[in-house]
Amino acid sequence: MSFFGSAILVLACVVAVYSIASALLDSRDNKYSFPKTARIGVFVVAGLMTLAEILMLISFIGHDFSLAQVYVNSSLDTPPAYLLAGLWAGNAGALLFWAWIVALSGAVVLWRSNNANKTLMPYAVSLTLFVEIFFLVLLFIDPPFKALTFPATDGLGLSLALQTPLMLFHPPVLLAGYALTVVPFALAVAALCNRCVDKTWVLTARRWLVAAWLLLGFGNILGMWWAYEVLGWGGYWVWDPVENAGLMPWLLLTALLHSNIVYLRRGMQKIWTVLLAIASFWMVILGAFITRAMPADLSNHTFAQSNMTPVFTIFLLIVLAGSAYLVIDRRHCLNSEPCDDAVLSDSNAFALFNWIILASTVVILIGTLTPLITGASTSTDYFNQINLPLFMAVILLSGLSLFLGHERPDLNKLCRQLLLPSAGGVLAVVPAVIFGWTHWYTLIPLFVLGVTLSAILCKWGRDVLSRMRGCHENVCAAFWRLFNVNRNRYGGYIVHIAVVIMALGIIGSSAYSSEARLLVVAVGESVELDGYRFTYQGLDYRPSNQSPWEMWITAIAKLDVEHNGVAMRSMSPAGTWSFVYEDGEIVESRIDSKVAIHSNLLRDVYVIFHDFSGDTEEILITLMINPLVQWIWIGGLILLLGGAVSFSVPSRRMPDDNAQDDVSAGDV
Repeated sequence: MSFFGSAILVLACVVAVYSIASALLDSRDNKYSFPKTARIGVFVVAGLMTLAEILMLISFIGHDFSLAQVYVNSSLDTPPAYLLAGLWAGNAGALLFWAWIVALSGAVVLWRSNNANKTLMPYAVSLTLFVEIFFLVLLFIDPPFKALTFPATDGLGLSLALQTPLMLFHPPVLLAGYALTVVPFALAVAALCNRCVDKTWVLTARRWLVAAWLLLGFGNILGMWWAYEVLGWGGYWVWDPVENAGLMPWLLLTALLHSNIVYLRRGMQKIWTVLLAIASFWMVILGAFITRAMPADLSNHTFAQSNMTPVFTIFLLIVLAGSAYLVIDRRHCLNSEPCDDAVLSDSNAFALFNWIILASTVVILIGTLTPLITGASTSTDYFNQINLPLFMAVILLSGLSLFLGHERPDLNKLCRQLLLPSAGGVLAVVPAVIFGWTHWYTLIPLFVLGVTLSAILCKWGRDVLSRMRGCHENVCAAFWRLFNVNRNRYGGYIVHIAVVIMALGIIGSSAYSSEARLLVVAVGESVELDGYRFTYQGLDYRPSNQSPWEMWITAIAKLDVEHNGVAMRSMSPAGTWSFVYEDGEIVESRIDSKVAIHSNLLRDVYVIFHDFSGDTEEILITLMINPLVQWIWIGGLILLLGGAVSFSVPSRRMPDDNAQDDVSAGDV
């Protein structure tokens, strides 16, 4: 299997090189269709990478421990579902899966091409194959089909911390989001190469962009949930370099989505669309490099450092230098259409939105790269204190821009329109004050969230009322038909509502959480925190013999919980320890943990079990009360819904040369 798998990757690389040459050289003489041999080559590469993934899956299912990837990430006792997770486990598995999605993306882009975008295909597909070759080179450095150097009848097994349903969704969703950014990048650069930067590439890339944004966003949320619910970090975001590597390209894609709206409506922000498409892909590759270059003591879940640094560095420099040259050389193609918009207009609000997103990304990038340069981790206060005002400004702009048009607004009318959103902001603050949230750094963000949410609902409600009056429909018919006709617009509204809801959970859990860390508690002893009383009732041991020289012990702490004198259900945090007999000594190590969480819409009661004493049964625990955390996950599901609604809108074909070039907001 090792020979066949490696041979497939080598053959895919050879075919990719040939297809690039054929696409670029033959297309000069073939102006009416994509060169046939190159077209076949693109599909062959996709087929070979699919075959490689199938071979890897067969190896996991068949327990072929002659492969190092299978030996390290599975065992005979690994549940069948988690054998599938072995496909993206480890550095080699993740890169193979990524390369597979890139190859499929190139094939699908070519398959769905039409007469409107045929001139983009030679360069776009060639760039996609160039990226594929980059990943194949990485796979030659860390081969997924590497043969084990010794015979093995069983594997080491997937880490217990990874044997969670989230392992089946978080990595592949995030990796697929990373991979799909290659399509907007390739189409933008192809438009530059053709010296024809128009709406064709934007419309061709629209659904790919939405898909990449949605997968990255949802993948990040799944990662937050994993850290909070499974890993027992006590929080969901610690500004870890690997977390930031997923956030930065998502922020740039968010700005790109909004720039595309302005460009397709008004022909403005053309240079933003191109630069953001390039920057988001470049940031994805930089994030992959950070993930593999960051020392383990500076990141909670980085890959082991590898010798891929030179390849990443060369590729990043090639993309940066090549893109910079094309942008400078084709700068005359990036001029936007002239406009006379007022200073206080929606287009300028979108431009300000982009600048704020860009500033936030730069701040995060500096804080992320600092540990690589200095060797010292960056304080979370650096990220929080700078990004919180920026994110609040973005959220406020997303609400207020709904009431702005192209022309100078009537200030009296604008003030009247903002009365209800302002009242919504006040209504959001009043309950917080009643419940004792009186700090200005929470009241101001809550006011912003209330204003934004009310603005979205008011605008949506006015649209429905306008249709009811104009079409003489009842409220249900008007709402549904308006939503169905403008799914992209209202999908965006749903996403904005989701962001507001998630921000509410983040503000509440960040500003008003209570915690008692590293408490040593004896049997029968009680601890109180924020109106909760925790009484420790003892330990339950569950030993498991793994081999003649290794034993696992799972210790489960039993805690009775009361809130203001009212008994709640008991909580049982747990931990698993490995005891290995080596060289006459017993080596102890912790291999898994299970936090105990009692959740409702108002707060989470959170208990982390750190350690225990086998003699006295004393335990070392951390207690936390986290308000409003569940609203983060609710907002994440709503974001997924809104993104899916926007993705369901098909991309419009470019009109003929003689047709009027007009794209409404609902078509974006």
